[in-house]
Amino acid sequence: MQRFILILILSAFVFRVQAGDTWFIDTRSTTTGLEHLTVKKLDNGNPSVRVWCSATLGEFLETHIPQKPLVIVIHGNWMSSGKALSYGNSFDRFLDKIEKSGEHRLLIWSWSSERILCGIRKDVLIKASRANEQADYLVSFLQRLKPDSKVSLVGFSFGARLVCNTLQMLADAKEQSNKLSIRSILLAGALDCGSLLPDGRYGRALSVTEKMLIHVNPDDEALCFYPLLVRVGGPQAVGKKGVLVNGLSEESQQKIKSVNVARQLGTEHAFLASFRTLVAYEKDFRQYALFE
Repeated sequence: MQRFILILILSAFVFRVQAGDTWFIDTRSTTTGLEHLTVKKLDNGNPSVRVWCSATLGEFLETHIPQKPLVIVIHGNWMSSGKALSYGNSFDRFLDKIEKSGEHRLLIWSWSSERILCGIRKDVLIKASRANEQADYLVSFLQRLKPDSKVSLVGFSFGARLVCNTLQMLADAKEQSNKLSIRSILLAGALDCGSLLPDGRYGRALSVTEKMLIHVNPDDEALCFYPLLVRVGGPQAVGKKGVLVNGLSEESQQKIKSVNVARQLGTEHAFLASFRTLVAYEKDFRQYALFE
């Protein structure tokens, strides 16, 4: 009997060590910095019933361990706060299937991207601008992390734009006192394919990321219309064309790895499917997201 109880205790301990550490931060509730963010933590003590509990930014920062990779996942357009929460639960379950995946902290970063009833093109232009503006919040958040933290920024669609502007702003900052180790992943990236070139909008982004993984899908139907945001015959999106590397330094080129995911995704432009595909490439996921 004592042996059975000991086994139960050890099993519970192992589960707590390996269980995911999943958080949610929503910037919709603030317009003046990080003071009024909505913060939640996923209570997954019961694998069959997982509940989001209210938390604070202070709790997140106080319990953050620099050596434990922080995977920040950022959604794209037309996403409500509630839907982003449900995806966070799904992502947590995906990662549970990877051995030792509990040795990370997962953060769903949500921003105001609900559909605006003003016509698709106008809506998308507003969100493209808003995604860039949201980088202010993410940069402020990253600068509050403990020194030498390991951070992976995973952006889907306009979330990839937010990631790149965050990197650009970090590069422009005069001081990076906390010296973050940053790796980045762009899924179906809705940003110009030449924007990472030295004279591009995010021309210094690669200088502050150790590595960048890019999923490219030439069949992505949504990104077919991306050039029309600017003009007829405008630039293609990174998620469809890939990054233009001619003009990048050799050092910058070596940081980039592109993977064609057309076979896995077909014509889809979907947050959940893209993240599932990312996790399916387990070796890449471990390297770029989990720092292994």
